[in-house]
Amino acid sequence: MKIGYITLALELKKRGFFKDINEIYDLGTKELRISFNDLKNKFKEYNIKFNSNKFIELKKFPKGKRISTKFFWQNIGINNYFCSDINNEKKSKFLDLNFKSSFKKQYELVNDFGNNEHVFNVTQAYENMYNLCKKNGYMWIVQSLYNGNGFFNFDPSYFEGMAAANNLSITHSAFVVNQDTYKQFFIPCDKELLKSVDLNNIINIDMTFIFKKNTNKKFRFYYQYNLNNKSKPFKMVFDHHEHFAEKFYVPSKSKKELKSLAKNGDKTSINWFRANKIKF
Repeated sequence: MKIGYITLALELKKRGFFKDINEIYDLGTKELRISFNDLKNKFKEYNIKFNSNKFIELKKFPKGKRISTKFFWQNIGINNYFCSDINNEKKSKFLDLNFKSSFKKQYELVNDFGNNEHVFNVTQAYENMYNLCKKNGYMWIVQSLYNGNGFFNFDPSYFEGMAAANNLSITHSAFVVNQDTYKQFFIPCDKELLKSVDLNNIINIDMTFIFKKNTNKKFRFYYQYNLNNKSKPFKMVFDHHEHFAEKFYVPSKSKKELKSLAKNGDKTSINWFRANKIKF
């Protein structure tokens, strides 16, 4: 889990996305790929308490022992953590996603952070992921668009088609441009925009989708060219709500300058602080 996805998770936490999520299931044994100071500063940026004792090993990053994402999720209030893999590492449950599995339990948030591209029977892997997720739960997918390290690179239409066929709302989507191993930029999920990216200056491009599962109906396959087939109509549902990221521009002035501006009739800066209940 790199800094970009950690930042997005903290943004979602700030906006209340995780308030009704008490359990999480990682496909694959996922690890934190961030330094101690960067992680600490991110928690500070979002005004979320940081339990430093859980992340001491990250002071050696990128060397040293890898730390499970379990500790990150627990630090933001999701205490019931589960994961599966075929390597039995980090107390994971054995699960071979190549084969259809029957699950006795479903989970509120199921993550594929760069796991399912390593499964040869990839669509079976996503059917299993769908079945692991509760109705009204969420599926968070991070997959490669360009220059990945698994069996597959994906086109956005794969995930949008899966959403259309299975009545999944798209809560969030973005392309993720990886400039180096630990530096990421999120841009709108628009293929035309990718034409402006200089591939000589990046290492790879990912994409991320957060889906809401609206039904427990049997997983359905999507056929690329059947949109005009009246017997099987599909409609894309975009779940627009407060969880989308926003950007605010804060005046780069000192408290003294702000007070001075307010006294002279320029109340724009000081009113911004008052409107957002920020003392200065």
